[in-house]
Amino acid sequence: MSNEGIPVKLLYEAEGMKVTVEMKNSEIYRGLLISAEDTMNMTLSDVVRTRRNGQVSKLPSVYLRGGQVRFISLPELLKNAPVFRKVVSMKKKVEAERQSKSGSKRKRD
Repeated sequence: MSNEGIPVKLLYEAEGMKVTVEMKNSEIYRGLLISAEDTMNMTLSDVVRTRRNGQVSKLPSVYLRGGQVRFISLPELLKNAPVFRKVVSMKKKVEAERQSKSGSKRKRD
């Protein structure tokens, strides 16, 4: 069984789709996500890079280090990804447990 969290699993689901990645140095990369790693390192192809000063350049491919990523914008299509169904069911289970615990508590006199 894998130990990746939900964000990494979602990143894997995005392989083969267009993503936008903002780096900690404020550069923005938009391209096709070719591969991703558990560390959120990723390879993009057909990339448009926008530098902090607004200069735009096209690159055939880039390798981005996960530790330098500020955030990743994924396609809307992924809101229907199977990984989210698991999150929703886990959330409902936790809420049901909370309600059953609060409903079973008695007031002390």
